Amino acid sequence: MKHTYQKLLQISLLSLILTGCQSLSSETGGKTELPSEKPVESTSIMSDKKTEEVTDSPFESDTSSATEEEKTEDVTLPPVTEEVTESLPPDTEGETIPWDIPSYYAGKVDFTLRNADLKTSLFHAISSHTNIGYNGLWNAYLSTDLRDDGTIWDMYSNCSFTPSNDKCGNYSREGDCYNREHTIPQSVFNEAAPMKADLFHVYPTDGKINGNRSNYPHAEVSSPASMNDNPSSNGSMLGESKTPGVTGKVFEPVDEYKGDFARTYFYFVTCYQDKMTSMNNYACFSKNTYPSLSSWAITLYKQWSIDDPVSQKEIDRNEAVYRIQHNRNPFIDFPGIESYIW
Repeated sequence: MKHTYQKLLQISLLSLILTGCQSLSSETGGKTELPSEKPVESTSIMSDKKTEEVTDSPFESDTSSATEEEKTEDVTLPPVTEEVTESLPPDTEGETIPWDIPSYYAGKVDFTLRNADLKTSLFHAISSHTNIGYNGLWNAYLSTDLRDDGTIWDMYSNCSFTPSNDKCGNYSREGDCYNREHTIPQSVFNEAAPMKADLFHVYPTDGKINGNRSNYPHAEVSSPASMNDNPSSNGSMLGESKTPGVTGKVFEPVDEYKGDFARTYFYFVTCYQDKMTSMNNYACFSKNTYPSLSSWAITLYKQWSIDDPVSQKEIDRNEAVYRIQHNRNPFIDFPGIESYIW
């Protein structure tokens, strides 16, 4: 019995020793598995944090953009407006006439002005120009007043003049020669420069018809049959006035060129408005800075300008004179602008 008891005791001790060795083996590198701590997820988080800390990007992050949007959400921004073609305000009759503004006038003319102020603004733009001299007109006409066939464009007759051969000279009948016709007679400004050689009012015309016109104002005659001497071949007439406000003899151009001469008068009294008070008596003028034209002339010439609108001839001539004289006729550039002035 004693032997059996001792053997059981040894077996128990051996069992305890084996159990202790297994525990020691587990603590010192055994293969017993421990619960997982999800190492991949932890590594990913750390990696994102490191990237945000060290990356110096030139672009704002999404978070930054969202913050900026929140800051500007309540800010009122000005409305977006489309570009529009510049046009002048309505005229006295409520009609708006849009014009392209040549660069020549940019910064020189205030087109929002009216009446005397607009006239003065135009005066400052066009009054300074090159005086080519009275003799310089002959050569200038080769650029400003030639028809396509090379003959002189005469608004007083239908004659064909060759520039090199037909300058006046003496004349006894229509068609003999052409000369330099002053729409505003030289006697009105005492033949003074630069008016004497201003291409915008000195045209090449038939010598005989020019002589018939003399210093008479441009208006409408009572009858075509009242032409003295020879009637013009194109229908221009000299006769007694039928225009209210002016009496005596007047010279009436043909309908085709009435607007041309009306815009010539508008130009002259605008370009030389600083000299208008010193002009000699002339039925078309009022001898003042504004309106400068007689009331009857304003009424008649505005009507002529409407009935005979700006032609291609005038446009081309305006450009040609500009290249020579370095100023422009605004009443050709801006058809109807006279209604803003008078």
